[in-house]
Amino acid sequence: MTTKIILSLCCLIAFYSISSCTKDDLKRKGDITGKVVVYDSLGRPLSDYSGVQVIIDSTNRSTLTDASGAYVFHRVPAGIYNFSFKKEGYGTYRIIRQQHAGGSQPTRLDTADVGKIYDGPPVTLYTIISLGGPNSTERFTYTEFAAPFRIPAPTVLYISNQPEISSTNFVINIRYTNAFIPEGNMAYQTESFQPYVAVHPILHNSPYLKAVLAFDNVRDIHYIDEEGRTIYPCTGKIFEEPPTSRTGAKVKR
Repeated sequence: MTTKIILSLCCLIAFYSISSCTKDDLKRKGDITGKVVVYDSLGRPLSDYSGVQVIIDSTNRSTLTDASGAYVFHRVPAGIYNFSFKKEGYGTYRIIRQQHAGGSQPTRLDTADVGKIYDGPPVTLYTIISLGGPNSTERFTYTEFAAPFRIPAPTVLYISNQPEISSTNFVINIRYTNAFIPEGNMAYQTESFQPYVAVHPILHNSPYLKAVLAFDNVRDIHYIDEEGRTIYPCTGKIFEEPPTSRTGAKVKR
């Protein structure tokens, strides 16, 4: 009899433990909601914000925004998540390390800005100019185009000490909103980027530099990535030349 009582008690304890875990699990799940605003390349909001794919990174969960830009994920387990916002022809925006507590109160994400990429007219020349020689303190990029480009025309300059460089693989980047624009809008010249290099230990001591340029959406859309770097997701096609050494010789890629 004693054995049967003990077994019965064990079964009851197991049952309540399972029930308790199930309730705890349910409490730890909750909805995630948010809104996306979609802009054209001139930074003007569109009338329809639908069709943006919202992805919970490192999971198989995604959804699409409606015309108002709203979206929702139901019953997401509590945790810390990264989110990506994608649409063809637009820059991929991200929200990094979002805490989701779960429970009955939905987690509301910050509004995500998704901007259309502007590539500009065809580029006929892109080069880095050093005034006073390769060791000069004045270095800037100069670009010529096959046709006039629109103004304003913000750009992002990505600088690295590695041959391969992109809008997500760089050492530092600089966003320019003002530049020297010759008459006819057929060329584009940035301000000197040497001061940025001089204060960066990796680039300052590097035997050579590579700098690539890309048009950016007029609206200043950016986020901070996992490494703490500022990312401008709306940059278009990258213009580049072979990396140049400190002595002025071309470096093989």
